[in-house]
Amino acid sequence: MPRTFQVVIDCENPDRMATFWAAALDYQIDTAPEGYPTWMDYQIGKGFPEPDRVRFAAVSDPEGGGRICFLAVPEKKHGKNRLHLDIQATDREDSLERKAERVDALVARLCELGASARRTGRERGQYFVTMVDVEGNEFCVH
Repeated sequence: MPRTFQVVIDCENPDRMATFWAAALDYQIDTAPEGYPTWMDYQIGKGFPEPDRVRFAAVSDPEGGGRICFLAVPEKKHGKNRLHLDIQATDREDSLERKAERVDALVARLCELGASARRTGRERGQYFVTMVDVEGNEFCVH
């Protein structure tokens, strides 16, 4: 039986990351269960001991396709990611010119949200841009 999973990204500011990635992926920010204004209030209300409480935020595909959780950690990011997300902005049938237009449009939108473009590439009929998010995590748009 296939297993479901979520991607968890360590970060400094979970709410900022959730806001960025919800906009980047057209996902929704997960809210705490009814009756709890925040996830921390939920953890307190459920009796989590203080050492077990975590600061986090999450975003989900509104159609049920995936979830990313952003977990606050005390240490800073160092070095290159060993894993990164790829955002698909194009269709398989798109010409290289159309791919470049679609990728560049999304890259511009993501830069407005606080991301930075680092490198543009063309390989095997693909066009992509390597970027970093609002906390410096690498990802690609292709």
